[in-house]
Amino acid sequence: MIITFIKKILEQTINIQHWKLILGSVFFIALSSFIVYLIEPKEFRNLFNAFWYVMTTVSQVGFGDYIPTTVMGRLYTVLLYLVGVGFFAIIVAKWVDLLNKYEELKEAEILVYTKENHIVMINWSQKTNITIDEILGLNQNIDIVLIDQMNNSPIKHDNIHYIQGNATKTDILQKANILHAKSICIFSPDDVVDKMAGDGKTILIASTIKHTAKQQNRNLYIVAELLEEDHITNSNQDCIDKFIISNKPFSHLMATTALYNDMAD
Repeated sequence: MIITFIKKILEQTINIQHWKLILGSVFFIALSSFIVYLIEPKEFRNLFNAFWYVMTTVSQVGFGDYIPTTVMGRLYTVLLYLVGVGFFAIIVAKWVDLLNKYEELKEAEILVYTKENHIVMINWSQKTNITIDEILGLNQNIDIVLIDQMNNSPIKHDNIHYIQGNATKTDILQKANILHAKSICIFSPDDVVDKMAGDGKTILIASTIKHTAKQQNRNLYIVAELLEEDHITNSNQDCIDKFIISNKPFSHLMATTALYNDMAD
């Protein structure tokens, strides 16, 4: 009957919210420490020793440096073991579950980037990859936020945060915290067939970013790759601060421009 009761408690505990479980566990451990000290004051001598005993019991370490000598002490230890070990296992499982959910959210590109003074890179390509290597070689502490429509991040690095989505959408730009970026680099994809359409999308992205920044009274620095020099006009110069033509020496120029644009806040 006792085992069934404990089983039901543990089954209910699995569905408890994380913060409630943590508070309940802290309360249970503190109460148990106080109880075992009251039952065996000569054995434990102080509350800290009782706390130490409770923790080693529920974590199944069991050093054996403290051993209850009374019947009540041993009976409570059995209860502590049955309930406490279950609680401890559930807490560990919940913690692992939290870590897994964080990784799933990160892999699914749901999390937003909240830091500032980072570099935003839009569209993944061979030149994007080379430019990232150049930037991290010049500054190992800079954070880079990559925006692309691939399902998963094409590159794994502690300094790189991936946002999956269409860079012409304001909500995607907000996820990248673009208003507080040091600079924004827009790349042309590797497989562009229609160069005019490719450059048109680049200019559309830049225009969307500049419009979003203007609404918030922010001055953002945008450097963009264009496939054809003839596509540079006075109108798109208003939304792009630096053009880099695709067929010219590229990666080092893009990297240094992104890092050292000398923009004032």
